[in-house]
Amino acid sequence: MTSGSAQTKGIAETFDDLAHDRCCKYKSNGLTASSQVLLDFISNKGLVGKTVLEIGCGTGFFALETLRHGASSCLGVDLSSASIHEANEFAKESGLQDRARFDVADAATTRQPASDVVVMDKVLCCYPDLEALLKTASNSSRELLGFVVPRDEGLMKPAMRIGTALINLVEKLRKTGFRLYLHPLRSIDELLAGSGFQQENKAKSRFWLVFLYKRNRPDAPRRE
Repeated sequence: MTSGSAQTKGIAETFDDLAHDRCCKYKSNGLTASSQVLLDFISNKGLVGKTVLEIGCGTGFFALETLRHGASSCLGVDLSSASIHEANEFAKESGLQDRARFDVADAATTRQPASDVVVMDKVLCCYPDLEALLKTASNSSRELLGFVVPRDEGLMKPAMRIGTALINLVEKLRKTGFRLYLHPLRSIDELLAGSGFQQENKAKSRFWLVFLYKRNRPDAPRRE
């Protein structure tokens, strides 16, 4: 996936349109249930003094929450320039601008700096190239890698598949480049295992699965 692709452009445009409303929703309601679980997983492993990279950070609220829970600094990257603008403004409003930075970038095609913790909250389902995105995430993480994906397993699997197909049909009729993807959970696990990670925690919410992986071989070669 290149930065000039229709799919990348579709993702950016979709979240440009949603940026302001998403920021307002967080300010009113706080983190969603699945996002809170992910934050708790990371915090319980020791977030104080850690550096955080959030891939697909949106308007930055999760990254900023990690600072409030003791992280030393955070970097967020996203395709949506409107979301990044909101994130930087929100960081200023929160008095956290000296420890937070938000940039427009396609993490599937650009190298990101090494961080102790890497987060992808409801991001993998928006990218067609699972392997490229996980390569960046795993190469960037020194210790922990956490993410939230659709609950595409068990009794929820048929409903999730139907719902995704309907959403994608609507997006196709609207002629946008945005699509949802249900990447196989086994593929995610295999790719991360190949990069030296093992699953530490897993939890379910109504529509989402929350995972936390830990690097178990600090000296494992990173995938090129």
